[in-house]
Amino acid sequence: MVEQGFWHDNESYMNLVMDKWNRLADDTYIFALHLEGSSAWFSETTRAYFGIEDAYVPDHYAVMRRLIHPDDFWEYEEGIPERVRGINLNRELCVRMRDASGEYHLYSFHTDIVAGGQNAEDHLIVLLHNENVLPRIDALTDLYSHARFDADIETEIKKQEPFAILMIKLERFTNLSIIYGTDFTNQLLKETALQFIFMMDESSAVYRLDGPKFGFILKEADRERLVAFEEKVREKLVKGVQVNNRKIMLKICAGAILIEQSYEGKEDSLTSKAAYALGHSETEHQGNLIIFNDEVRTVRNMDLELMKVIHQSVREECMGFYVEYQPIVISGTGRIVGAEALVRWRREPYGTVPPGMFIEWMETDPAMYELGNFVLRTALRETGELLSVLPEFVINVNVSARQMEREGFRAEVLRILEQTGFPAEHLCLELTERCRDMPLDVIKREVEFFQGYGIRMAMDDYGTGSASSGIVLYAPMDEIKLDMSFIRGITEDAKKQAMVRSIVEFANSCGMSTCLEGVETEELQNYLRLYNATWFQGYFYSKPIEIGKLRELVQGL
Repeated sequence: MVEQGFWHDNESYMNLVMDKWNRLADDTYIFALHLEGSSAWFSETTRAYFGIEDAYVPDHYAVMRRLIHPDDFWEYEEGIPERVRGINLNRELCVRMRDASGEYHLYSFHTDIVAGGQNAEDHLIVLLHNENVLPRIDALTDLYSHARFDADIETEIKKQEPFAILMIKLERFTNLSIIYGTDFTNQLLKETALQFIFMMDESSAVYRLDGPKFGFILKEADRERLVAFEEKVREKLVKGVQVNNRKIMLKICAGAILIEQSYEGKEDSLTSKAAYALGHSETEHQGNLIIFNDEVRTVRNMDLELMKVIHQSVREECMGFYVEYQPIVISGTGRIVGAEALVRWRREPYGTVPPGMFIEWMETDPAMYELGNFVLRTALRETGELLSVLPEFVINVNVSARQMEREGFRAEVLRILEQTGFPAEHLCLELTERCRDMPLDVIKREVEFFQGYGIRMAMDDYGTGSASSGIVLYAPMDEIKLDMSFIRGITEDAKKQAMVRSIVEFANSCGMSTCLEGVETEELQNYLRLYNATWFQGYFYSKPIEIGKLRELVQGL
């Protein structure tokens, strides 16, 4: 409980203070409930934002029923009476509410009771925080955040003046985390950020993006200035960054895009193209600067027009996207015990587009957050009924770095579980390849949070890079899935045999489950049983199939 305040004796002053609070606290809105009865008071800022006409209302349930998403209202209806009684004041409560424009956002409720004292009424104070709004300052480096990066790009677009976007990534960063620890690499990021700050002037700005990535906006920039600026950044880092009396020489990958004066598109289209150029730099050009305008005209045989259509499909409530499922079986018996959810896209006149043509690009796009959540929601809704037939069934769903790093993703996962009624202990979240770029302490924190709710956590494509080993050593994973590149040709490759044997033995000794992907023949299945892995997955058991066929397979057991 907070101490007795001044609500009863000086109501006009309280109204003023509450409204001032609203104006100072970005994306936070306040209202108060009487502990006796259902009347409520809403601050002026709250009323304006949500379109509430009156400050005082006799029944707050009637007001909130109009604002809260129909699927979420029961949470408010159950959660608020508890808090009025002083119960679970600190328990997380998140619902979707629509603002005055009719757009829904996710809001968290933070509550406490103000005791009025003698001759005064007690009140429940409710603080609403918009979870869809990200902070504008990065907490670690004090640079502008990814959210501010996106917002500033939108601002530059509206100016209708040419500018450039540059993204860089520090190479070998995960290796540094493994060798020196996350405290050291966090300090390295801080010192690197400080170097960048000293390089900025009124025509440039620097931002902290995901993990060891930074973004720059160069105003009124042409190709010559962009190239010169990137060279300056590269030279600065090659000279070394001092951390704890140790000088670390840093190498970078760099991707960029030049924006013409007449550009009329959206911000996320530009950032996804710059991010793709960055990935292109890392994987195919030894870290050299890649400018999207010059060298990346297609994405693995997918033209830019199709990229635009797929991106727009996500914005249109994931129109054309659907989920297929590939069964996961017990290695010793071949009996189905679960499945992995795999996203697909089909839309005329393009037909069915293979995921390999868009997933790599989508994982660099901000829209991946919405798409990933769509896959999770769809998979839990469609497979929930299988538990009545196969009680041990577990659904594996991939989660991207875009999701794991997003504020509000935790609440979104818990909300989807609640809405679908799917048991948390039957869900396994697989960390995809780009999650390896995240700081190890962030991965560990998120893994432990979801495990606290009974959700299993897996490392997908294990063994394809040193980062996956670092994650498994640092974070308490439940499962590792070996990439099929280790399985293909294993019967004739002594090195692959030794690698798979050592990984499975390591996992077994640490209490982790293992899944071998790429099992395509009966001969390969019988051979792989010698390694004592937990599960198998591959075309020998089934190709990815839609929910109806998966249901038939499970019911036929």
